[in-house]
Amino acid sequence: MKLADTKRSEVIRRFLLNYIKAKNPHLIHDAMEAFGITRQTVHHHLSELVGKGFLLAEGNTRGRVYKLGQNRSQKSAFLLKGLSESDVYYRDFGIVFSDLPKELEDICHYGFTEMLNNAIDHSGGKEVTIEVERTAEEIDIFITDDGEGIFNHIARILELSDPREAILELSKGKLTTDPNNHTGQGIFFTARAFDDFQITSGELAFVHSENLTKDVLLHNDHQHSGTEVFMRIQMNADRKLGSVFDAFTAGEAGDFAFNKTIVPVKLALYEGERLVSRSQAKRILNRVERFKIVMLDFTGVDLIGQAFADEVFRVFARRNPQIELIPVNMTDAVKKMVHAAQQYTD
Repeated sequence: MKLADTKRSEVIRRFLLNYIKAKNPHLIHDAMEAFGITRQTVHHHLSELVGKGFLLAEGNTRGRVYKLGQNRSQKSAFLLKGLSESDVYYRDFGIVFSDLPKELEDICHYGFTEMLNNAIDHSGGKEVTIEVERTAEEIDIFITDDGEGIFNHIARILELSDPREAILELSKGKLTTDPNNHTGQGIFFTARAFDDFQITSGELAFVHSENLTKDVLLHNDHQHSGTEVFMRIQMNADRKLGSVFDAFTAGEAGDFAFNKTIVPVKLALYEGERLVSRSQAKRILNRVERFKIVMLDFTGVDLIGQAFADEVFRVFARRNPQIELIPVNMTDAVKKMVHAAQQYTD
C-alpha cells in the first residue's frame, strides 16, 4: 500500500472512531459522502478496526452496532499559546480515556493535565505534541514540547550550577519556578501515581518506576531538544490517587499539606564522585526545610565521608530540630558514619 493510501485509511478510520464515539446513527452514509467511498469500503475499514481491537461489533451484519474497543490511540499537535489542558484532555483525547475505571481515569487526568500545564506555563516553547496509546494491558502517554528544556530551565531560574541538580530537586518535590501560580507538586505526585514515569531533556533523563528501588538519572547518547514526558500505567493498577497524596502527608490530624518527602541521595552522586564533602551535603539538603519529614534514601550509595555525614546529621539536624531526618537503605559503612555524626547532635 502506498504511503498516501495509508494516510487516507488512517483519516477514514479516525473519522469512523469519532463518529462511533459520538454515537452518530448516520455513520455509514456520512463516511461514504465525506470520502467518496462505497458502503463495502466503509465496512472493510470497520472490520479492520474490529480486528485490531479498536472497535467491538455486536449483532448481525444488517443490524450490527459498533462500540469502542480496548485499543485506542490519538496523536495531535497544538500551539501552546492560549491552550487549555482540560479542554485538550476531554475534547481531543476523551476517546482514549473514556470508559476507564474511575480510579484509573483520575490518575490519567491528573498526570495528563499537570504535565501539559507545565509545558504551557514553563517550557517557553511554541508547540506541544501529545500521543496516547491504550491497549488491554496499559496506557502510555507522551507529551513533548519544543521549549528550553526542563532541566536547563530549572537550573537557569534557580541558579543551579549543573542541570543535573535540577533532577535532584524535582525528585524532592515542592519545586516550582513560578511560586505565585504553582505549588511544585505536579511532577512529584505524577511520578508516583504512574507505574513508569520519565522526563527527557538535553542529554539527561529522570526516571521513576515502580519496578526500581530508586529514582534514576540517565545520560542519553544524543541531545533531546525541548522536553518529553512519558507516563505509563497498567490497566489492572489498583492504585488510588488519593492514596498517593496521603503517603506524603504528615503532621497534625486533618492537615493535608504535602510535608513529607523522600530524597534519593544517589542523584547527588555524579559519575566518578563519592559523597564526602559538605557542599554535596548542602546539595542534598537544599529546600528540605519545606518538609516536616525527610527520608534520605541511600540506595546505591556504598559509603559517605565524615564531613558529608556531619553536615547532614549534626549541623543541619541541630539547626532544624523541627525536621525529622530518617535515613533508610544504608550499607553498614554508611550506618557507621551516620551514627557517628548523630552522637554529637545533643
